[in-house]
Amino acid sequence: MVHALDGIKVVDLAINYAGPTSATYLVDQGADVIKVERRIVGDTSRRAGNTPFLKLNSYAFMAINRGKRSITLDITKTAGQEIVRDLIRGADVLVENFRPGVMERLGIGYDTLSNVNPRLVYGSLTAFGAKGPYADKAGFDRLAQGLAGAMYRKDTEGRPLPNGIWVSDWGAPMLMAFGIMAALFARERTGRGQRVESSLMQAAMAMQFSQLTVVEDNPTPPREENPAGYNSYRCSDGVYLNIGVYMPHQFSNLCRALDLPHLAADPRITDPLRRHELDAEVNTIITALLETQPSQAWLDVLVEADVPCAPIVDRAQVPYEEQVLANEMMVTVDHPVVGRTHIVGTPVRLSETPSVPLRPAPTLGEHTDEILGELGYARERIADLREAEVI
Repeated sequence: MVHALDGIKVVDLAINYAGPTSATYLVDQGADVIKVERRIVGDTSRRAGNTPFLKLNSYAFMAINRGKRSITLDITKTAGQEIVRDLIRGADVLVENFRPGVMERLGIGYDTLSNVNPRLVYGSLTAFGAKGPYADKAGFDRLAQGLAGAMYRKDTEGRPLPNGIWVSDWGAPMLMAFGIMAALFARERTGRGQRVESSLMQAAMAMQFSQLTVVEDNPTPPREENPAGYNSYRCSDGVYLNIGVYMPHQFSNLCRALDLPHLAADPRITDPLRRHELDAEVNTIITALLETQPSQAWLDVLVEADVPCAPIVDRAQVPYEEQVLANEMMVTVDHPVVGRTHIVGTPVRLSETPSVPLRPAPTLGEHTDEILGELGYARERIADLREAEVI
């Protein structure tokens, strides 16, 4: 079976979450991803939320490093840097997420490696971008969210709240994988690789396209309110439903389904200056109505009326949700250390070149000898490198 990235070799030097996940999107489509990890301790994400049972195989690590091959390597040593350059000679892509200048100081920056392999696509993911006053600063998801304006919600004491998901850590890998694929496509035309850059901050901003648009001469500031009927409502069984009527005809369907014909054609629905009046009025009515019956009863009514709606599912129940399973978004793998494990499946599907069957994440250094052997290193040389604590 042919996969989209068959024959593409990726060297994953990234750590934590966002950087390694960029390479995960590539391994899912058939790329051979070699994950370079620190000796003894491995990637920092191996220890995130760890337990004695998991050892160095945290939930996060197993999810975002599935299907990769692991080599342990001390890239601060000259011999380790030489191994990186050897890997790059036969590679198509490198992914790293160190602060600007770190890779250059190690002798494996973009200019050096592109001279070693002019076809190399070099993916650099930073916290705040490669330029500006924050360029050299360390940063994580929460910091990037805050700087990008994504922490606009506040608690009752006025303290800014982060999003319930890691917008930056999980959004940035999508941008980086897209950029790498675009660079690989361009390479087919030019024969040369290039550098691809993105950041956690840029990912958080990309999630706010409309909210961050500024029209200087518009005298009316944009509203943050949801339209009428675009909200979450509690039913009598304690289950919350999301109702998402966004278009005027959907609002009319909702009003008829809830026996509110006097609101179905309310002129305020299309009046941007009075829409907020309708929003407050309708949400109060819908809130009271939905509390009178269980969620399934309301779902039956709303679906019949073609009103966009869905239940709000507890995160712990999502892996067992019928819709999730029908779309094969939870996959079972047998991990050699922790056993049977369920992980999120490939979120992008290609009809002619399907994604690869998911394999478990590697144990630390599992493929070190195998990878070095592929580079032509003799067993004696590998033993010497291990003795010198390079691998």
